[in-house]
Amino acid sequence: MNSVLVDTNLLVLLIVGTADRKLIARHRRTREFTERDYDELWRYLEGYDEMWVTVHCLAETSNLLKQTNSRAVPGLLRHLAAFCAGTRESYLPKDRLVTDERFLRLGVADTGFVQKAKRVDCSITVDLDLYLAIEELGRKVVNFNHIRASYLVS
Repeated sequence: MNSVLVDTNLLVLLIVGTADRKLIARHRRTREFTERDYDELWRYLEGYDEMWVTVHCLAETSNLLKQTNSRAVPGLLRHLAAFCAGTRESYLPKDRLVTDERFLRLGVADTGFVQKAKRVDCSITVDLDLYLAIEELGRKVVNFNHIRASYLVS
């Protein structure tokens, strides 16, 4: 199976856009994105059979989704729950994360993401430090900003 691992900021974009495309421009954590970004991200992800998330990224995503109008939060979290039903989940124990050499530089969530990146076909992120850490491992990683640049410049 062809697998992709999705990072926190892109998970937030997916959930916000699925809940309400117009909310992308208004949500505190997705204002930098556009509706086209949402569409292009889905288009990219459609090329994979399995979508993976780490529990740490899910926790971050849940917290970031709540940083908006309080009336929108229950709907966003329902969309997150529905989204999770279609993904595979990776859990790595804390002892494995905090003893990783990258932990002091990347923190818990990103260290877990890097470790999981070793076991999927591709990872996708907008986080430059995370992108570089995975690239350093020789694993396939996509910086979604590179995809965005192809149509934002034109």
